[in-house]
Amino acid sequence: MEETMASIFEEKTVEQAIQKASKALDIPKNKLNVEVLSYGSTGIFGLVGIKKARIRVQPKLEHKTGYHKEKREKPSQEKLPRENLLQEKAPQEHPPQKNLKETDTDTPDIPQPPLEEIEAFAKDNLAYVLDKVVDHSVITSTLENEGVALQVESENSALLIGKHGQTIDALQYLLQRMVHKKYPGRVPVILDIENYRNRREASLTSLALRLAEKVKHSGKPATIRPMNAYERRIVHLVLQPVREVTSRSSKGAGHLKKMTIFPKNSRSSRNKNAATTKPAKAPGPATS
Repeated sequence: MEETMASIFEEKTVEQAIQKASKALDIPKNKLNVEVLSYGSTGIFGLVGIKKARIRVQPKLEHKTGYHKEKREKPSQEKLPRENLLQEKAPQEHPPQKNLKETDTDTPDIPQPPLEEIEAFAKDNLAYVLDKVVDHSVITSTLENEGVALQVESENSALLIGKHGQTIDALQYLLQRMVHKKYPGRVPVILDIENYRNRREASLTSLALRLAEKVKHSGKPATIRPMNAYERRIVHLVLQPVREVTSRSSKGAGHLKKMTIFPKNSRSSRNKNAATTKPAKAPGPATS
């Protein structure tokens, strides 16, 4: 059997390199064997140390002699006996079924990098960012729930956490974007500073339960000042077992939204007091 030479392709990402190979070889992506030689690097903020992704591709077994097969000439029906024509036109009793794995997908199996590699990438980039903001910080990382958890200790943790946790949320979002750009598998990245998130969860839990008791006794709704999606989810989960109240987030396109706790089965009371209820202050971040 003739051995087909493998081809090397480079692009900004592995997916773009596969698309380039598919177009150059005129072979669907799901008919290629892909070996990732390098996942590339976006460098620091996409400016320094950029490296392209590099792959080696080879047509799968059924395509090693070329994707486009020559059309075979059909025998002329005039030369066939009548019995053969009838057999040829008869429908198959059990038509062959499609192989869904081969025909219903257009994406080859891309080897996923080990989590340890993603962990090191996230830790290095976070260290670079923090070095420009604070004088000294210590970063520890662990692998949790198929994701990367980063914990930071710093003498200036208040600056890194920010008012109501806005800075730590921004840092986490930036870090996630950097990781997801290099590794498209959507590996979750969680950033915590001086155990802030656990302390914040505890304070929100206490506030939600306290307001729930107030709503149950007064029959009037209570509103919590704007929170991000992560904090709103904490409050919703805390209040789920409390049967006498329900919670709802305000509508809008902003990142921060208010939450209102309503007494159940009291629609008229809710409509009457929703407009005049003053927001309760959510506890600020406890910083060390």
